[in-house]
Amino acid sequence: MKWTMRYETLTRWAKEEWEKRNPDTPYQVLWASDSCGNQLAHRRIRPGRSMKGNARYITQVALECPEIVQISEYVIPRTKPMLGESVGAYSFRFQKGSQEFEVLYAATYYRDDDPNIIAIAIVPEVHLETWVSFEQLCNEVVRRPSRRQDVYIIGGTNTHFKPNVDWDDVVLHEELKEDLRLDMESFFKNGVPIYKELNLAPFRKLLLVGPPGTGKTMLCAAMANLALKKRRVVVYVSGADEDGASFHKIHHALNVVANAGYPVLLIVEEIDVYLRKEDKARILNVLDGLESPNNPKGALLLATTNYPEVIDERISKRPGRLDRIFVIPPIEDRELAEAMLQRYMGPQWQKDHAEVVPRLIDQTGAFVREVALHARMLAAHNQKTIVTREMLDQSVDALSNQLAAGDDLMPRRKVGFSTKRKNGYAGLVPVEDTN
Repeated sequence: MKWTMRYETLTRWAKEEWEKRNPDTPYQVLWASDSCGNQLAHRRIRPGRSMKGNARYITQVALECPEIVQISEYVIPRTKPMLGESVGAYSFRFQKGSQEFEVLYAATYYRDDDPNIIAIAIVPEVHLETWVSFEQLCNEVVRRPSRRQDVYIIGGTNTHFKPNVDWDDVVLHEELKEDLRLDMESFFKNGVPIYKELNLAPFRKLLLVGPPGTGKTMLCAAMANLALKKRRVVVYVSGADEDGASFHKIHHALNVVANAGYPVLLIVEEIDVYLRKEDKARILNVLDGLESPNNPKGALLLATTNYPEVIDERISKRPGRLDRIFVIPPIEDRELAEAMLQRYMGPQWQKDHAEVVPRLIDQTGAFVREVALHARMLAAHNQKTIVTREMLDQSVDALSNQLAAGDDLMPRRKVGFSTKRKNGYAGLVPVEDTN
C-alpha cells in the first residue's frame, strides 16, 4: 500500500490552484516556514513593508483549501489573548513597480498525532529573492520576544510566567551568590565587546550542579528576576508539555535568542535530560560556537543538572563548551543552616529553634523548608500559635524517617562530583564511583 504524505497532498492542491490563478507563470515549489502562517506575523508586518528584490508586501488573504482545516492557537503576550501559530492556506501579495504578484502558501500538521507543522509555498521563479526575505522577516517577528517583566516560555503549558524569587530570598553562601551574579553582570556590561573583538559569538554558558533540593531552581528564578530588572529578555525552556525534553525546543530557543534584539538570559533546567545520544552532536555544535546564537547584544545560558555524570565529558571538561561550573552543595555549616531555617520559619522563629540546627547539616534546602513547613503545620493542627523546639525535632524525625524509607527528598543516585570548600565557596572536584 502506498502512503500519501501530507506535503504531497498540499503540493498537488497548490499546483492546481496556481494554474487556475496564474496560468503560464513559471514557479518553484518550496518548503516554507510555519512562521509565515502565524497570526502574529500577519499582524506585525505592515502593508507597504519593503522587501528584497525592490518589492513591497501588500497583504495576505486566507484561501479555502479542502485539505486543511484552518485553526489557530492563542498566546497572551501582555494582558489580552492574541491568535498565534496557525495552519491554513494563504495568498501573500506583493508589488514590484506597477505589477502585483502572489505567493501561494499552505501549512498543516504533519499528522494527527504529531504537533509539528509542515508548510509549502509556490513562488514565481523571478521573485524568489522577495519571498526569501519575507519568510526571514516572518521568522524574526514571530520568534522575537517582547521586552516585558516576565519570562518567555518555550515548550510549556503557559507562554509566560513571572518569577517571584528576589535575590535576597536565596539563602546560600554570599561568596557563591555574588560570584554568580557578577559573572552575569560583567558579561553583559563588559564581556560582550570582548567576545566581538575575538570574533566570537557573545554567548556565555554557565552550569549549576548539585543534588536535588539544593536551590538551583530558586537561583534560576532569582537570576531571572535580576535580568528582568535590567530590562533584559529572559527565555525559559520547559519540558512540561506533551513533547517533553526534546532538542527541537533547544533549537527553537536558540532562534529566539538570536533574533531577540536585546540581551538575553536563556535558562535550561535539567539540561541532562535533553542530552539524548542522537542529539549530543548537535548540542556540541551549539556549545562549540558553530551554531551558537549570534545575538549582538549578548546571550547567557544558565543551565542546571542534578547528575553531572550524565553530561558527556566532551561537554563538561573541554574549555569553552561550558565557561563555568558552579556547585550548589548541601548545607555545609551551622551559619547557613540557621539562616535557612530562620528564613522558612518566618515570624514563628524562636531563639531555641537554633538547637535543631546541627541536625540540618549535610541536608538540602528543600529538607529545611519541609522541616519548617511540617512543624508549622503541626502547630496549626494542634491549634497552637507558637512552634516549639520539640515540634521542630519531631518534624526532623519524621522527614528523616521518610528519607530512610526511600523518600525522594534526597538523591538516590550517586553524582560524579564532590563539593569541597575552596576560596570561600564550593568547588568542583571529580571523585571515583565506589559502587
